[in-house]
Amino acid sequence: MIIAVASPTGGGKTHWIRQQIAQTNKPVGYFSPKTDSVPIDAIYLQSEYPQLKLYQTGEEAELHKTITYLEIPWYLDLAGIEPLLQTFNPHRVAIIPGDTDSTELNTWADEVIPGNNITKPTTALQIHRGVLTGEILDFDSLATFWLELTQGAYGEVARVKGLFDLMDGQIYYGDFILGESELAFTPLKLPRWLNGKPDRFSGFEIVGSNLDKAEIVQTVQDCCLPESAIDYYQQQVKESLESEVEVEVV
Repeated sequence: MIIAVASPTGGGKTHWIRQQIAQTNKPVGYFSPKTDSVPIDAIYLQSEYPQLKLYQTGEEAELHKTITYLEIPWYLDLAGIEPLLQTFNPHRVAIIPGDTDSTELNTWADEVIPGNNITKPTTALQIHRGVLTGEILDFDSLATFWLELTQGAYGEVARVKGLFDLMDGQIYYGDFILGESELAFTPLKLPRWLNGKPDRFSGFEIVGSNLDKAEIVQTVQDCCLPESAIDYYQQQVKESLESEVEVEVV
C-alpha cells in the first residue's frame, strides 16, 4: 500500500507519518520526491525507526514492496506530480491547517486530517538550503544563529529544519515553525562521530521571504569549527566518555 501525504509547509506531514510508522509492525518505506540532496526528514525518521526502508529517486518501481509513505514537498505542484501518483494509485492524505482554505488539497485528497495552524508570511515564500556534510558546528554559535534566524534577523522565516553534527559527536535535529515558541535541538539515535570530519549528511532548509541568503551562508560558516580544533574536541569527548565508563564499572 502506498500513502501519498501532502500539506502546506509546516503543516505536519512528517510528524503524522512518524505516528503511523509507530503503529505498525509491518515493513514500512518512505519516499519524498526531489529531496535526495537534502534528505532531512528521511534521516530523522530512520533514526527513530531503523527498520524504515528509504527509497531514492529511480527506485519508484519498488515502492509497492512495503507500506510506503510518499511525502510530497509543499513546493511541488500537485498537477505536475500527478502522472507519478497515477502509476501507484495511492491513498491520498491531505494535512490541512484549520486556518487554511485549500480547495486544491481538499479536492485532491481521499482523506483530510487537521494540521498545525501556520502563521503565514506576508510575501511569497523562498527556499534556502545548505549542505554541511563534513562540518562540525559549535553549539553555542549555532544556538545564537538559530535564535536570530527565527526572530527575523535574516528575513521573515516560516519554517526551518536541519541536521547538525556538533562538538559532542552527536547529530542533532532542529525544527522551527513560525508561531510556535519552542526552540530545541534533539540528538538523533545515531552513533557519535568522533574520528575526524563526518561523512554522513548534515544540512538545513529554510523557508521564508526576503531571506538574506548571503548573510545566512556566512553566519553558518562562522558556526563551523576549524579543522585544527576538531581533533582536540573529539579527544576531549572520548576521554569524558571513557571516564564515565570507568565510574560505572567501579
